[in-house]
Amino acid sequence: MVFGSMFGRGRAYSYEIYVQVDGRWRMDKRLEGESSMTQHANEQLEKSAIAQANALLNMGDYQAVKVLRSRERSDGFGTQSEIFNKTATARPKAMQTRPFKGPFPVCDTPFDLARREAAKGFGAVFREFLDKQNATAIELLHSPQHQRKLTDMNSFMRAGVYALAGAQTQPGLPSQSERSKKLEVLFEKAIQLTRDAMAEKGLPALENNDFARLYERLSHRAQDDQLRFIFFFQSSKVTQTLSSYAGRLDIFLTDMIDRPMNGLAPLLDESAASCLDSTTLIQDVLGARNSLSDALIALADLSAGKLDMGAKPDPILQKLNRLLGESRLPSCNDTLWERILSNLNSKALLSKSDPKKEWQTTRNLNHKLVQLAPESYKEAIDHAGRMRMERVRNMES
Repeated sequence: MVFGSMFGRGRAYSYEIYVQVDGRWRMDKRLEGESSMTQHANEQLEKSAIAQANALLNMGDYQAVKVLRSRERSDGFGTQSEIFNKTATARPKAMQTRPFKGPFPVCDTPFDLARREAAKGFGAVFREFLDKQNATAIELLHSPQHQRKLTDMNSFMRAGVYALAGAQTQPGLPSQSERSKKLEVLFEKAIQLTRDAMAEKGLPALENNDFARLYERLSHRAQDDQLRFIFFFQSSKVTQTLSSYAGRLDIFLTDMIDRPMNGLAPLLDESAASCLDSTTLIQDVLGARNSLSDALIALADLSAGKLDMGAKPDPILQKLNRLLGESRLPSCNDTLWERILSNLNSKALLSKSDPKKEWQTTRNLNHKLVQLAPESYKEAIDHAGRMRMERVRNMES
């Protein structure tokens, strides 16, 4: 692309990125320039707008993208032109929701959707969407950007909500269809809460990853559910820009260690647990393991803060191990044991290198996990281990 001398000083350039959904155009983002910017800076702004439009198209969620460039002179005269338009070349593979083994809580207010028990349901059912967006469930429930993209995929969104309604197994509930409609209404109310928060002026911002400072300043403006919601809303503005779940986890753990605050600790614990919902992050944190059995024992040791760190420990793993050992991350601890239990219930072999010893490996693992498990998980772990041994015995016979 040749820019030449088109970009003159004294003109302000801006770029609007549009996406096409179901044949209709919707503005996704606006990039603002200033009249004081140099020619090179204006060229970079335009390149960035086109690159971001291409990235949106490559996500596979939109039929087409386009970029409009606006130019405004100092005397107020302005022009607008389309500088980029691209259509998706192939129909993207439809995203699939995933099952949630629940139970999913009965929610009465939009604030209930973001509590850990409900948020992890969103994290499980919409896992493919979240990983594609590089987002956590907490960010989804507090970020207008992610909410808009999910609601654009209307049938996918409704399928996920219907699955969550199906995971509500408490007695005396109405039909799954009615429960699903109620959850959709609550999700719409959560979206409205984010819109209201966007319109609120003067909200303290998260600066220098100082969550304690943000929480303290927000506590002068709101309490209870409102404080919790606005805290997640403001912190999500920063965390959703980070490139990885590991980066998010690191700043949550660092703040808990460097700036401990009782009222804030449960919120950072939930934020960290929302990161640990990602299988990719768990694999990255643990590193390579010889077998599934070794990985599950490592997770159990980590949950108690007793994981062997080795000669050159990963800094994030070191912080996680420390805080779990100090019993300061109850939500993260539950997340690890739920993952252990899920893997124990799965049909994956514990040792691919020697399947003939699968029964003995399962027996040894079950004994080890029952010893390490918190009291609230011992019975479920023991049952899952015995059921696995029974399945292995039947396969061998």
